[in-house]
Amino acid sequence: MNLSKYGRVIVMASETFQIPRISAPSDHNFRANHLRKGVPVVITDVADKWPAAEWTLDELTRKAGHNKAFIRQQTDKESYKVGKSYSIRESPLKEYIDDIRADNSRARSSYLAVQNIRSTFPELEADINVPGYVEKLHGGPYLWIAMKGHYEFCHFDPDDGLLVILSGSKRVKLYGCDIQPLYPNPLGSRGRTIQAQVNCDAPDLETFPKFKGAQCHECVLNAGEMLFIPAFWWHQVTALEMTISINFFYGDAGDNTYLTKIMEPMRWQAYSHWFLNIVEQNRPFESFQRVLENLPDSLRSFFLKTWHEKPSQDQLDRLVKLVLDHLQLDSLPVGPARTSKHPPVMKIRGLLWRK
Repeated sequence: MNLSKYGRVIVMASETFQIPRISAPSDHNFRANHLRKGVPVVITDVADKWPAAEWTLDELTRKAGHNKAFIRQQTDKESYKVGKSYSIRESPLKEYIDDIRADNSRARSSYLAVQNIRSTFPELEADINVPGYVEKLHGGPYLWIAMKGHYEFCHFDPDDGLLVILSGSKRVKLYGCDIQPLYPNPLGSRGRTIQAQVNCDAPDLETFPKFKGAQCHECVLNAGEMLFIPAFWWHQVTALEMTISINFFYGDAGDNTYLTKIMEPMRWQAYSHWFLNIVEQNRPFESFQRVLENLPDSLRSFFLKTWHEKPSQDQLDRLVKLVLDHLQLDSLPVGPARTSKHPPVMKIRGLLWRK
């Protein structure tokens, strides 16, 4: 038995498996054995050939130090480690890098995370080769710069992802897409991701007993390596040293292939939780009533904007039923005829920060 500093019982996950590693698989091999099946893998001998593999803090300062970026704050707090809150400041990249070099208190409580390179650091974009493993890009590439020891809260994303280490190293823990053992934060939490209430490095078994049965798939990801993180898989990342990394969010090619994949039984529990979280994000707003009155059309618009996907009628019917059951309604409300050709917008709310 281990005790936390508060005297609570803490345990580690009951089983840990090493994520397999493969060298420069063909696009076909990766798509057939990992992307389609949702199987994580570390890929070596690809990203180390990119110009971006030469990035250092000096090089980033020289190329884009004057560019402003959003920096997360209070990232050393327990509330951040369980995905509940953080704040944002806007800062020149050089200022953030200077803090890291000084190893000051502000650096130890800050994190440059998920900054869109194309819009925020366009000077860096030419150094990145989008690998053929990325079929249909949903977002990115994004830049991340972490201090040694930074603990990123455990969460899952609604997209397949590639995490690429350019300098430094990170330890990554994956926990599959069963939502129960990681205790997601309440529905309606802000942002695109679903955050776990569990601190994976110091889990409180009395409060979160199901975590004891969670299977952990783990790796240390080094410079020049990339990790495929399947959509809706919980993952927690810790910087083992100062680390520069990028990532891509993406899905399968086609206009319905990805949506069909993530609505399959193995992902349905996590996907439906994510979807209802978006519903609850929108529920407090006056526009939500109009969204419900036009729900099939609003969903078509939502999926087109989110993933460039066109849901089938069966998929729409299934999601409408999910919403009705969740809201305890027998049918969708009927409102006045819509005069605009565009349906009311259901959107992801709180993309920058949560309070």
